[in-house]
Amino acid sequence: MLPLRTAFALLLCALPQISLPLCAQSAPAPSSRLDRRMDSGVVENDSSERRVLASFSIEEPGAIWMRLYFDELVLGGDEATGNGSYVRITSMLDGASQVLHASHAAQWRNSSAYMNGDAVLVELIGEPKSGASRMRLAAIDAGFAVLNSICGASDDRVLSADPRAARAMPVGCTAWLISDCGRCFLTAGHCMSGSNLTVVQFNVPPSTSSGGLQNPPPEHQYAVDSVSRQFVNGGVGNDWGYFGCFPNSNTGLKPFQAQGAAYVLANPPAFSSSLTMRITGYGTDSSPSTSNQVQQTHSGPYFALSGTALQHQADTTGGNSGSAVFWEQGGVAVGIHTHAGCNSTSTGGNSATALTNAGLQAALAAPLGVCNTLCASGLTQYCTAKVNSLGCTPQISSVGTPSATSPAPFLITASNVLNQKSGMLVYSLMSAATPFQGGTLCVASPLIRTTLQNSGGNVGVNNCSGTHSYDMRARIQSGLDPNLRAGTTVYVQWLTRDVASPTGPLGLTAALAVSIGP
Repeated sequence: MLPLRTAFALLLCALPQISLPLCAQSAPAPSSRLDRRMDSGVVENDSSERRVLASFSIEEPGAIWMRLYFDELVLGGDEATGNGSYVRITSMLDGASQVLHASHAAQWRNSSAYMNGDAVLVELIGEPKSGASRMRLAAIDAGFAVLNSICGASDDRVLSADPRAARAMPVGCTAWLISDCGRCFLTAGHCMSGSNLTVVQFNVPPSTSSGGLQNPPPEHQYAVDSVSRQFVNGGVGNDWGYFGCFPNSNTGLKPFQAQGAAYVLANPPAFSSSLTMRITGYGTDSSPSTSNQVQQTHSGPYFALSGTALQHQADTTGGNSGSAVFWEQGGVAVGIHTHAGCNSTSTGGNSATALTNAGLQAALAAPLGVCNTLCASGLTQYCTAKVNSLGCTPQISSVGTPSATSPAPFLITASNVLNQKSGMLVYSLMSAATPFQGGTLCVASPLIRTTLQNSGGNVGVNNCSGTHSYDMRARIQSGLDPNLRAGTTVYVQWLTRDVASPTGPLGLTAALAVSIGP
């Protein structure tokens, strides 16, 4: 089983290639910036002896070194007279330690030296009667050995053209459209750190023969809305990003309108090595160089699941960070690929954040910026109803608010339908506009059907006094469909019996896009 905090490798976000002859060729130490919020609070030594006023240990299994960053270091007393409080940081691997008095903290800009190993002890030491002190840790840099991300002896990725997957620039990652109410994007959190993700590109052309990136026309590029950004860069199992883009400045289309497809989100299945995960993204490649950071895909076995840390054995390289982990048998996305870990003997797996991550779920339930535009009301009517055999136009409406927790009913109703006829509500996680029975089927296959019910209304005469009503809240909260959860958009439409219709025996209402709230 995968440990809760797995060792992970060089972040899979490839930098753009630089070929100018005078540019220096640097080799940064493979590392990741991780949030580590710890606070000693205000503490003071009122005794006559030196004391440890606060201490905590920092661990990152698999790290080969660490460096600490503090939001605040207030060190009481007078350093010049030898009565100044200080911080001591000790490597648990080799015992080496660093002492930071107030002057040192300023020189090091509230950071530490590089400490060997995957664990350090941090102590705030107060001199006698030295006054108030406080230390607030913000983050660490953790260094890792470079791991392979090709699973097995060969790179088996092939070129692909999935309309849902985009290249994230200039950071060089992958992002993908999702079926939330705003049709926004998911990627890896480390791809969004430092505001480096500003553009997404679809329909990316081949790179040059030397591997230089080529860009699609502006019609296929979208600017990221900075207000919509939500992300966490917290390592394996807690590395996710959620954001949206503005409509294209040339076409006026939103990404989903232009691409016409989005990944449906779901919880990962229980672990079984017989299941297959597919990774599609924009990884680096030199064989051939024309495939460098161009969309490629590969599938491999499901390898492990522990909490929200998921592993798979699909081939990836730098640039695949942020790719969807697509469960092939289920036809849904279940994670975000984030880190390397495979090897040539297939005894390791590449890592991902499962979509069950609580922070990610909270973000999906509270979209920002352009992602909130459609989601704000929770309901949007779309598509066109079919006029029935009596000349009536069926109507779809709702009462209440779609919620994953509220006890209040959320009724989806059909009115102005034929009386004393059967009907049922159907729903899907994708919208559609498919010609059907002389009208339009507004929800995409596969459809979920609810129970058949009679429309009631007048007896003994044929008219449009019938109605249908279905409490979607009960369905959402029943657990029968795990895809119905906060942050998901579901598309609903009523189908009714109309045997007298010359174009087909079914009547159809318009449809509702329903965003499920918390």
